[in-house]
Amino acid sequence: MQNLEYFDTGIFMLFCSILISIILCWISLKVAPKINLMDDPKTADHKKHKKPTPITGGLVLIDTILFLMLFTGLWSNENIFAIIISSFIIAGLGILDDYLNLEPLQKLLGQIFGSVLLIYNGVQINLFNSPEFFFSLSPDIANLLNISFTIFWLLAITNAFNFIDSIDGLTIGISGVSTLFFFIISLTTGQVELFLFCSILLGICVGIYFFNSHPAKLFLGDSGAQTLGFILASIAIIYNPSKGFQSSSWFLPILIFYMPLFDLILVVLSRIKRKQKIYKASRDHTFHRLSDHNISVSHSVLIIHGISLVMSMIGYLCLNLSILNANIIFILTIMIGALAFIKLDKNY
Repeated sequence: MQNLEYFDTGIFMLFCSILISIILCWISLKVAPKINLMDDPKTADHKKHKKPTPITGGLVLIDTILFLMLFTGLWSNENIFAIIISSFIIAGLGILDDYLNLEPLQKLLGQIFGSVLLIYNGVQINLFNSPEFFFSLSPDIANLLNISFTIFWLLAITNAFNFIDSIDGLTIGISGVSTLFFFIISLTTGQVELFLFCSILLGICVGIYFFNSHPAKLFLGDSGAQTLGFILASIAIIYNPSKGFQSSSWFLPILIFYMPLFDLILVVLSRIKRKQKIYKASRDHTFHRLSDHNISVSHSVLIIHGISLVMSMIGYLCLNLSILNANIIFILTIMIGALAFIKLDKNY
């Protein structure tokens, strides 16, 4: 009964965030040209939209979160507060990048700063000092590995979501699917504040999707894509599945973020093989490779969203399996990804 009470509140917050984000998106379309927050297709060869488009998805995301955090008082939760403060750093960095086209090293240092701030405020992975870890480590070494792996995880997911933002509606749709599963998990485990935060984030994804789906009226920009990735990576750290063993639940976030991680690995390894700069934008992402197989824009996006949904479902269902069976299924999903990698990278 208590969970149902929280569910009603969560649904209310979901609709509030949808409404607020839609209103802010509409306002941003009017404001963006005046503050020159526009993406001009003439600035790079890989851009295929026909006219300058507002890059205001990140502003809508942050403004909606800020308003509802103050309205609901969720900022009083230590973990949520840590995520909000740190994500504002990432968003601010993204806005600067949208305006000034920062150098890759500048963006990386900003992301590291946001990650360190999150850790400083008490949110980090605690894998290597877990009783279920494969072998025992000294407290100092375990803590060092936990901090290092937390920074690596945050950087990987943040950039994976930014990398895969290669076509209208793709990243915001994946973000919605990912948030939906954390929404479900946090509800079933009684993590009330996290559930309400996910309700807000899910509503924002829905609201922005109306404007970002093909043909997009506004883009997420680096400020939107990176911030979504950072927030979701942070949520993956603080969620608690409460059932099953850590040995069979550790890979759930990896499966929830399956497609952004797959795209990141595909692009990075492919560019290394072709001796190209990893950070230089190019039309070699998963979406572009599907398009090269004569798959339409809408169908390509739908395929990627569908895979994200299926992999998230598999990860969630593995929580109820034995450690051995769960890890066998995870290995099978990695093998499927490897086969897809070979297929998409063949003769590219």
